[in-house]
Amino acid sequence: MQIWNFIKRMVKEKKELNPKMREIIRILHKKGGAMTPNQIAEETGFSYVTVTKYLRDLLDKGVIIEHGNTKEKNKQTKNKK
Repeated sequence: MQIWNFIKRMVKEKKELNPKMREIIRILHKKGGAMTPNQIAEETGFSYVTVTKYLRDLLDKGVIIEHGNTKEKNKQTKNKK
């Protein structure tokens, strides 16, 4: 499970991941690694606004990557491997 090793490394490097971030990562991993923010919100029960905030934080920390046209409605987010 590469994702959990990555999370352990992030914690070791003092890059905190809160429970909501961990849940988003867990869902991304469980669902194959690529989802839209709306799909993540549906799966987690978090609001779309909450999901997009934490996705931005995870992108900034280098935990996930974004792919697709950023202006597309169906922009997806993937676990960084």
